[in-house]
Amino acid sequence: MRNTLLIMAGALACLAPSASAQTEAEPYAITADNILVDGGEVLQDGLIVIAGGKIVQVGLEADLKAGLHKDMPVLDHEGWLSAGLVAANGSMGLGSGVDDSTSAFTESLLVAESFNGDHSSVVAARKAGVTSFGLTTGRSNVAGGQGSFVKTDGAKVVNLRTHLTLCMGPPAIQSRRYPTSYSGAVNALEKRFAAGEGAFGAVTAGKLGVTIAVGARHEIDRAIRFCQKAELTGTLRGANRAGEFADRLAEAKLTVIMDAPVIGSPKWHTDSINSLAKAGVPFAFGLADSNAGAGSLRLGASLAVRAGLDRATAWRAITSTAATLAGGGKRAGRIAEGFDADIALWSGDPLSPMTRLESVYIDGALITEGN
Repeated sequence: MRNTLLIMAGALACLAPSASAQTEAEPYAITADNILVDGGEVLQDGLIVIAGGKIVQVGLEADLKAGLHKDMPVLDHEGWLSAGLVAANGSMGLGSGVDDSTSAFTESLLVAESFNGDHSSVVAARKAGVTSFGLTTGRSNVAGGQGSFVKTDGAKVVNLRTHLTLCMGPPAIQSRRYPTSYSGAVNALEKRFAAGEGAFGAVTAGKLGVTIAVGARHEIDRAIRFCQKAELTGTLRGANRAGEFADRLAEAKLTVIMDAPVIGSPKWHTDSINSLAKAGVPFAFGLADSNAGAGSLRLGASLAVRAGLDRATAWRAITSTAATLAGGGKRAGRIAEGFDADIALWSGDPLSPMTRLESVYIDGALITEGN
């Protein structure tokens, strides 16, 4: 047994700040049998120090413990510690108001203004270990507004404007409003990008990202050709078959958000994931285009590993890579100094289906205990 201050689970609320506490709370430390830093990097018998809602130290307990202030509270977790999970996109907490059926172009809409962080879907995500996600609209508009990066602790917006959401296929293209065809949608978007006004100008200036919702093969093909012609780099969302275009995606420097595989997913789904990894195309798992719950992120990463994906890439697809693609890469998805203290404590290896989620911290505050 390591020589640490053992604090029973019932006293956790006394150790870490509550959700209502200010981020100026007193520093405290957590030790763990294993700290999953990022990807495949694991610290055995590690320790992190949290202050002001941030991670301020990460290292081996043997190296850091002696330097802690004698009165600093320390939680000894007999299990694994990791960054909280990140969904690369999601529509949790959004009402129907973000989808305007009367106009195909709502590029000025700020999605976060319609975000309800107390919605049951957000709470459910938090209880599955998801501490942040890329908030995005559906597929009802050719230009569907500007997404955000948010946390699952109430209506906490980290990055208000992360990307402009586009869709050049159904249901954005409708017979009762312009544009009524794919070619019409492309023509309208090309004119708007050329004019360089508003959100379109922010994209071309590199101040705002862009995601294109796709599905079928022909939609992926068209999106790649559109981005190359418009000289855009961005992310294809919902692109479960993107692996079939892996080399072209790599050449176009496009990234991918796809659904995490679930039990019973077709083999082509995991083959697509492996093809993207082999081609070096950054990808992550999201929730906006999936009927599965937030628990599908961790299960999907585990299934991808079983299908041949290396463990580090699978873990990053639900943490650091997801955060990068969603617009929160400098604050979420890793256990590293300077990152937000968004943390999950697990009974064992988080990529094992038998592992239980024990606690969730957001900005260093204990948010959820148990599952």
